[in-house]
This record gives sequence, structure tokens and C-alpha cells, in this order.
Amino acid sequence: MHSLFRRIAFKKALLILGALLITQAAYAQNKQGQWPDRPIRMIVPFSAGGPIDIVARRVGQKLSDVLKTPVIIDYKAGANGLIGADYVAKSAPDGYTMLIMTGSFSANAALYKKIPFDPIKDFSPISQVYRSYGMVLVVNNDLPVNSLKELIAYAHANPGKLSYGSGGYGNASHLVGELLNVQTGASILHVPYKGLGPAFNEVVAHQVDMTYISTATAANGIKENVVKGIAISGSARSPAIPNVPTFTEGGVKGVDQVYGWSGLFYPAGTPKPIVNKVQQALAKVLSQPEMKKQFDELGIVPVGSTSSEFSKFVSQDIELQTQLFKTANIAQQ
Repeated sequence: MHSLFRRIAFKKALLILGALLITQAAYAQNKQGQWPDRPIRMIVPFSAGGPIDIVARRVGQKLSDVLKTPVIIDYKAGANGLIGADYVAKSAPDGYTMLIMTGSFSANAALYKKIPFDPIKDFSPISQVYRSYGMVLVVNNDLPVNSLKELIAYAHANPGKLSYGSGGYGNASHLVGELLNVQTGASILHVPYKGLGPAFNEVVAHQVDMTYISTATAANGIKENVVKGIAISGSARSPAIPNVPTFTEGGVKGVDQVYGWSGLFYPAGTPKPIVNKVQQALAKVLSQPEMKKQFDELGIVPVGSTSSEFSKFVSQDIELQTQLFKTANIAQQ
């Protein structure tokens, strides 16, 4: 009798243990299926401290709040953003590694004959984050010019004397600089730097005469009286520096299509529900009054486009950049 009871008790114990194991397995499977269930990395393909880094940290923090998981900023700088972009292109398409990239994404595709990834096939565009009003031409205070017309006249009167710093070969600042040379017949020497921060500092230090920077940096420099604002690319003046006219207003056409932007990308093959969830979270973040205020201070405009809208924008921008580089006589590498 005791043996029978022991066998029954043993069978009950096995049933209970089996039920517990099944429940735990089901919970684990359910937990695994609840994306996200661990931190997400946002790859910034440029050095810390620049405008895109500032945006990444602010957007990343807000996305953390909406997605209920940490968004960790990870820097993989180099080669005008190619190193970080390539890292993301080759990452697992599980939603835990994303890229925040500038317009260099399109510029690289237009400028280099060979890059380590396909900009269209190897990424799943999530959303455009922002667009800028344009690149601002600033000059050091010792340069005896106060307008675009005066600058062009000075360049013609002093051929080969002026120089401009850029954020690197193929950077938007390089493109604007060469478009100005082509459209005006000037010969202002290009001096590439490893980012716009160093280029701007060299203007302030009077090592180069001018550069093309973001509206936020220009606004601060003008306010602190360390540079003079001459003109802004893009189609409209920036509210942050309303007294700085556009290149078109200054009599130089063909520069109004150059402006900065950034967007989020996943590796190709990332499940569509994950892409949509991040896009919707970003749209929610960018609609917040606090975020709009912060973007206004940076001189940029929040966008929050859909995945399909952003995909179309990227394809069109690559075509535009290809044409602009040809117009500017910047050779493919």
C-alpha cells in the first residue's frame, strides 16, 4: 500500500515539475518574443561632440522612454561615416543595432565608386529625423568682407589667397565650397579637416578664412562675435540667424539644394513590425513640444517620415548628390 502511495506521489510530483517547466519555457518564449527585451545600440558614425551626436543623445533618451528599454549611443567614427554604416549593414537584423546617419549617406554613395555596402539593398530605412535650413558660410573677423557680393569681389581681386575648411572630402561643406567656386569663377582653396568642429576652430583661430557649418554653430559664433555670417545654403533663411541671407538672395544660384539631414536605418531584413514600432516611437518623440524646442535651438526641423517616405527620399537624394558633385567638379574616388 505504501509503495502504491509513493508511486502516485512520485507521478504527481513529475506532473507538477513538468507543468512548471512548460510554464517557464512558455514565459521565456513569450519574453523573447516581446521586442525589445534588451538594450538597443544606436551607432553614431562620427566623433562625439558634433551636431549629429547631440541629436543622437537627445533622441536616444526619448526613444528609451517610449520603447521602455535603454538606447545606448555607440561611436564608430571614420571615413565620412562609412565605418559605422558598414558596421550596421553587417549587423544582425534583430532590431538591436540601428544607425543614425547624416546626408553623408547619400554623398558617399554618389562620391565613391566602391563602398563596402549597398546603400539601398543593405539597409531598412526607418525614418528621417530632421532636415537643416542649410550650410552657413562664416568667415573670420579679420577678413574685410561683410556680404557674399563683397566676398566674391575680394576672391577675384586676390586669386589663390583665400581658403575654406571643410568637414572632409565629400562632406556637404566641401560640396557648397566647390559649388561657390564653380558658380562665381572664384578659386578659393579647399582645406579638408576631420569634421566641422576642427574646421570651425581653425576659422576662429584665423588659420583658414572661412567654412560652412550648421546654423546652431553659426548662431553661437556670430553671437559671440568670433565669426561673421555671410550666407546660408538652402531655400530659406534660418530663424536662428534671420539676418543671414541665402546664397540665392546674395546673387549665387545653384546652392539652394544643399542642406543637411539625418535619419535612422536598420540592417536589411529587420522585421517590418520592429521597423514600424521604432518609426512610430520616433514620430511620437519628434512631436513633443520639448523636442521641437531643442531642435529649434539647433537650427534644424524635425521630420519623422514613414519608412517608405524615407526610403524614397534617400534614393532621390543619392541621385541629387550625384548631379551636384558633377556640377561642382568633385571627382569620384
